[in-house]
Amino acid sequence: MKEEKEMEVLVTDGDQRSTLAVVRALGRAGIGVTVGETGASSLAGSSRYCARQVRYPSPSTDGDRFLAALAGELAGGRYRILLPMTDVTTRLVARRPELGTFAIVPFPGEEKIEWSQDKRRVLLLARRLGIRCPETWMLDEEDRIEEVSGQVRYPVVIKPRFSRYEQNGEWAAGEVEFARDAEDLRQKYRASQARLPFPMVQERIAGEGLGVFLLLWNGELKAAFCHRRLREKPPWGGPSVYRESIAFDEELVAKSACLLQAIGWQGPAMVEFKVDSRDGLPKLMEINGRFWGSLQLAIDAGMNFPLLLFRLATGEDVPSQFDYAVGIRSRWLLGDLDHLLIRLMHRSGNGSGSNGLEKNGMSRLRACGEFLKFYEPGTRYEVFRWEDRGPGWQECRSYIRDLKRAARRGKETDGAN
Repeated sequence: MKEEKEMEVLVTDGDQRSTLAVVRALGRAGIGVTVGETGASSLAGSSRYCARQVRYPSPSTDGDRFLAALAGELAGGRYRILLPMTDVTTRLVARRPELGTFAIVPFPGEEKIEWSQDKRRVLLLARRLGIRCPETWMLDEEDRIEEVSGQVRYPVVIKPRFSRYEQNGEWAAGEVEFARDAEDLRQKYRASQARLPFPMVQERIAGEGLGVFLLLWNGELKAAFCHRRLREKPPWGGPSVYRESIAFDEELVAKSACLLQAIGWQGPAMVEFKVDSRDGLPKLMEINGRFWGSLQLAIDAGMNFPLLLFRLATGEDVPSQFDYAVGIRSRWLLGDLDHLLIRLMHRSGNGSGSNGLEKNGMSRLRACGEFLKFYEPGTRYEVFRWEDRGPGWQECRSYIRDLKRAARRGKETDGAN
């Protein structure tokens, strides 16, 4: 029997739902998991399957001290695997390849990680591979936004190259914006350009979101899973709050694997598509080169990506796996509540508004009715689990605390006016 220290995994970003899914998946398999986060408690750290919690400085604002803390924790030799869980921590860990002397980091090097996070490079590669993409204008220094603003069909999307980017030693979020006309595009593009050079201008694709989850190891596709997004937060595009496993799509899986193999990817990744309502064809949106927010859905459907990755990384000969249950739904309840509140507070636009809501989108009454369907067959709750109630209570406390802070900020703003 292996010693416990040989079986332990250190995962970062304990407040991520994907981290909670990893902790539950590995913990149920008897693997000791330590959860790291900046605070004393976290979503994943509240799970009964978390063996230990550690604190570290913020990776977003103090990357060097974060990495030093990780190195100190790993130096004891108790961990076999280190799993960074977000774009930021994955990039930071990749910058310190010496961390791999203490524990296995089951991801490629920094160059390939950065490539996977660069939406511009991904789209250019996809075009060369014959993968359908939205019509996109990639402006260079010589290009003039005035010229492009007269060529596009509105509304359009202004999309930064990176979802997270480093600026003056801190990591900021790249903001996606909608432009409703030429003047709106010029103003928003220049503001986006000032934050992160050379954002993309992309046609807005209306339609259902599809995700392909993959696990590649030594160039071989070891697992794949397909799902569709039922609801997102915000409703016009963002993390899914309600999603469903769908039948294995051989074409989409093959294209996704081809794209990742061309990059030289190693480990887990999600490739996102959106089905264009105009022609019914899926168009590539982006790659998430890490474990993804809706990971729990795949696990509930029988595809245990974290355990497969652990076994591969520790040298086991694992057969490829592509079988899973279809029609399983996963619901992030508090995220779905946010989705509902946004629909109630934002009037649907005509397709050209800044919020991107469709004119014929779901009515408020119907949105309320859909939210109140708490006991649908095949639906499982992502965070709330009877056998592991700690994370659900932790998320509720955090949600209420955030609401109180927002209310205080609102009062301060009103008082200042």
